[in-house]
Amino acid sequence: MSSFLDLPALEPPEGVIPNFENPPNQNALALGVLTACCVVSTLCVLIRAYGRIYLLKKFQIEEVLVLIAYGNFAGCAYATLSLRVTPGYFVHQWNVYMRDLIPTLYDVFIFSVCYSILMPCLKVAILLEWCRVFVPKGMHLKSWFWWGCMAVIFLQVTGSIAIVIALNLQCKPHSAIWDITLQTPGACWSIVPLTIFSATLHVVCDLAIFLLPQHLIWSLHMPWQKRLGVSGICGLGALACVAAIFRFTVTIAYGTLEDATYNVGPLAFWAMTELTCGFFIVCVPCIPRILRATGIRGKIKSTMNGGTGGSASANVGANWTNRSNNINNLGHNTKIHLALAGGESGSMGTNSDKLSGDQVPLRNLHHSSESTEWLYHENHRIPNTSGNITRTTKVTVEYA
Repeated sequence: MSSFLDLPALEPPEGVIPNFENPPNQNALALGVLTACCVVSTLCVLIRAYGRIYLLKKFQIEEVLVLIAYGNFAGCAYATLSLRVTPGYFVHQWNVYMRDLIPTLYDVFIFSVCYSILMPCLKVAILLEWCRVFVPKGMHLKSWFWWGCMAVIFLQVTGSIAIVIALNLQCKPHSAIWDITLQTPGACWSIVPLTIFSATLHVVCDLAIFLLPQHLIWSLHMPWQKRLGVSGICGLGALACVAAIFRFTVTIAYGTLEDATYNVGPLAFWAMTELTCGFFIVCVPCIPRILRATGIRGKIKSTMNGGTGGSASANVGANWTNRSNNINNLGHNTKIHLALAGGESGSMGTNSDKLSGDQVPLRNLHHSSESTEWLYHENHRIPNTSGNITRTTKVTVEYA
């Protein structure tokens, strides 16, 4: 057995001498990619925790699923970083001892199990949150979107449970999954069909998650700019789709090529990228809330509006209290324009008491409801008793 473990893990090509001591590798590239994935995923989880738990004071089932997913992500990160030590990334298998396959197979097994638990947790959390947003209370059974989300959740959960069970039953005894010294003829079955099924399942579910909300979003009664923004947020699932498709292709290569230690690198990269995209999609809905709460959104709008000066409409929200008290002292250069629906624009000086166009006299209002109590139609007062909006007034204040 000792002599067997000292053999190359794969017969080298003709004329190639195995390099066991310092084989060529891409460990620096792997460290950069994996570190970036870990940092981005961790920041996404922290952003969601800050937005949902700290700001909104909500801790729902989605938060539990995200925490479970992040715990399994730590297992995936551990396994992929361990591959840098043994056998190393992009190291040909003939440069690896047979004994070094044992920790390699163990890391691959740990990654596979954690990945199969992590992905359904993330996707279920995303779909449940979308159901809360897009499906009104009491309308679940009548919503095709809700039924579509439930179908994807059922497919993802049942498929992932089956995959985890199959991964743990691929060899007998269980430790023979990674310990090649315990493997005997007939003790293990090939998991290539299982890995292809897993990759196909995630590609199909990612595409469904990307497409499900699009029709619903574009049928909402809101400006197209807002619909485009919401569609873009939900459309971030396209990133996960791209990563899942690339992972699908490298999974097939990993299962069919003999040089497994070399091809495990691209598989790990795309799988970690797919996981990072999932965490990013989970955290994105919390970003607008955080921007509003921290005041960053207002500062951005203020900067885009060009700062102070010119039109008071850019700053009237922040300074209306002070300016309303001094509106009569703005000077002779002040003009007030009122655009009345159904009428023409009128202008007046500071001391004028009426407007051209609809000739609406200015007077003091003693009650907050008096502004809509009396409206003018054909030069006669008629009370507004219908409770509906019958006229709108737009006010623009310009000052020198």
